[in-house]
Amino acid sequence: MTLAARRTHGGRTDKDLRPVCTESFLEAIFPPHLELLPQVAQRYEFELAYAESKTLTDAELVRRSAYLYRVRGELTHHYRICQHRPVQVDPDLKHRQNFFDANAYGVGYATHGLFPYRGKFHPQMIKGIMNVIGLRQGDTVLDPMAGSGTTLIEASLIGVHSIGVELNPFACLMARAKLAGLQMKCASFPKLVANADALFNHFEADTQSKELLFDVPRAAASSRVAKLLDGDGALRELVLLAFLDTMGYATRRKSKTARELFPIVLTRYLAAVEQFNLIREELELTLGEAQVICEDCRRLNVPDDSIDGVVFSPPYSFAIDYVANDELQLRYLGFDPQQLSARMVGLVGPSARTAAERVRLRVEHYFNDMNQILAECIRVMKRGSCCVIVIGSNTNQTGGIRLETRMIEYANQYGAPLQKHITREIEGIRNTMREEHILVFRKV
Repeated sequence: MTLAARRTHGGRTDKDLRPVCTESFLEAIFPPHLELLPQVAQRYEFELAYAESKTLTDAELVRRSAYLYRVRGELTHHYRICQHRPVQVDPDLKHRQNFFDANAYGVGYATHGLFPYRGKFHPQMIKGIMNVIGLRQGDTVLDPMAGSGTTLIEASLIGVHSIGVELNPFACLMARAKLAGLQMKCASFPKLVANADALFNHFEADTQSKELLFDVPRAAASSRVAKLLDGDGALRELVLLAFLDTMGYATRRKSKTARELFPIVLTRYLAAVEQFNLIREELELTLGEAQVICEDCRRLNVPDDSIDGVVFSPPYSFAIDYVANDELQLRYLGFDPQQLSARMVGLVGPSARTAAERVRLRVEHYFNDMNQILAECIRVMKRGSCCVIVIGSNTNQTGGIRLETRMIEYANQYGAPLQKHITREIEGIRNTMREEHILVFRKV
């Protein structure tokens, strides 16, 4: 035995020593010219980021990627947009601010932060999904249950056209206002803030009105308010949304009145819109066109084989009663919440003697509705295109039934078998489900 072989290190010989692996699993998966955003941490994010890297060119990754920080040293558009994210929550609500700070690249950027709508999509995830299913600039994506417009906003940011169908008229207002904010002239914003009290008086006077407020300024509006809004229906809807947000906020914030809160909320809204429009112009973004249709998705007014992709999340009505959440805003807009509940998926069900029986009947109606909706979605999709459903199961409220299992069965029977199944752990505040399932179906 040689002298070198006898040499020991802490009781071990040279022969026992092995090289230390210095390569991380990220370095093994992603090439060195791709740098992930710092807050990418969950498995589903790594899966979507990896799929993006295999689906898009480097130039496309810069413009479209949801999870990359830099590509060959160039900052991605997603990162730069998120750097223009203004404060969207009350500074006194530290837990909410901490959540948004911890998810700076996932929520609250562009106009997503306008109106805190419960149960909404995770915007960054939707961008990643649209990338990996092959949607390209000029394609059209459908969200048959559009809610507050998250899919439509994300599609617009990457140049994809979109159609959003939604039965809740207040959600339609939210979607339209957020979409309009993506491309809006901001020169009048300082005057709007300076005249916040006059704007508040105008909208407060309409509180008992049953006339809908969607299209044009009212004839009864004061000349000063009419001049401020200047016949701009999109701007008017944005200010109206800020007012409706304030009314709901005032019911939770007892220390200040709605009139005191309105200038604060309006300032936040306008700051978010202005910040995005600055970066939109800087990046020279070509936004996709979006259409919001306030109809029932169980009967889609969309031609067969015309849609390049479908992305949606069925309502979690067993966990969240969306109509009850929106009751104040719906009544202000002149809608009867009870009549709307009777038509909403997940809330429909005949009366029953016990709570358990009521849940059973609701679940039965829910699956009948979802069967019909999936059939419609697959009907309008082009062959070879994908339908992505993001769904969670609150088994405590469904009697142990897994919603994602039924969705797989329904899609398969209509010729769209499951291609990929990704599980996403739900993080956030006041969440009622621990995980969501990202189900990717392809029409064959």
